[in-house]
Amino acid sequence: MYIIIVNSYSGQHRYKKIMKHLNELLHTPFVTYYTDQYQGNNMWHDINGKINEIKTDALGIIIVGGDGTLHQAVQHLHHHTLPFGLIPTGSGNDFGRALNIPRNIKKAIERINNREIKTYDLLDVNERKVLSIVGIGVDAETAIKCQHSFLKKLLNRAFLGRLTYLMVFLQTVIHYKPLNVTIYDSHGEKNSFEKVWLIAGGNTSYYGGGIPICPLANPQDGEIDLVIVHSLSLIRLMLALPSVFIKKHLNLPYVTMIRGKDFSIISNELQGVQGDGEEIGSTPAKIKLLEKAIRFF
Repeated sequence: MYIIIVNSYSGQHRYKKIMKHLNELLHTPFVTYYTDQYQGNNMWHDINGKINEIKTDALGIIIVGGDGTLHQAVQHLHHHTLPFGLIPTGSGNDFGRALNIPRNIKKAIERINNREIKTYDLLDVNERKVLSIVGIGVDAETAIKCQHSFLKKLLNRAFLGRLTYLMVFLQTVIHYKPLNVTIYDSHGEKNSFEKVWLIAGGNTSYYGGGIPICPLANPQDGEIDLVIVHSLSLIRLMLALPSVFIKKHLNLPYVTMIRGKDFSIISNELQGVQGDGEEIGSTPAKIKLLEKAIRFF
């Protein structure tokens, strides 16, 4: 039996169409939980109870939603060590993109039916699990603002949700004050950076709806790709922005990448931290790799 979690806040017509396909095409029986029918952590309490009740009959957890729904599910259900499946319906879908999970509903269901389970790394950030990228700096402020942005709701209705991040970023960066940051790796080696605009710690390549900020990151290579953008003016930052979309920014002199399994990040001012587009705390941040920690269809 599968546990299916549906982000039903995304619109009744949309998720009812997906449920119709699941009822027709999914080979395995399932029980469904709809996010709009619960408050607080009640849904996660009920799902944990159901998994404990059916025990070995639980074959996996299927998320019908985007990065945010998947992120929350992993926080609450990862300890069951069940494989996850994803039918991407969010505006960003960065983790699904990294795993080449089809946006087409029927093809995503077919992938789950095939039951070809693979193992991937996770990030642990101040004891929160992150699937894709952890961000500190202007990108974190942007992601946090996106969560509460009326613009996101408006663009989602027009099927232009991927533009939300870029538009909020342009609004945020104008007023952003760069940080001074010290980074320690697992060997205690110290790296100091001034005028840091952003730090992105990548398990996968993408955030913000398809922006390849960590273009070389691989969720199966046992390493974190830490990308630091520093020591440049706002004007130069804006001029460099297009290079990110063509994956050439790592060649720039004011972009540094460090690889490792464990980083401690300290900033001269308190700074918000985001993971998978969700607000997950503030600096100082301890990022460590959890190798081969999660399974996906």
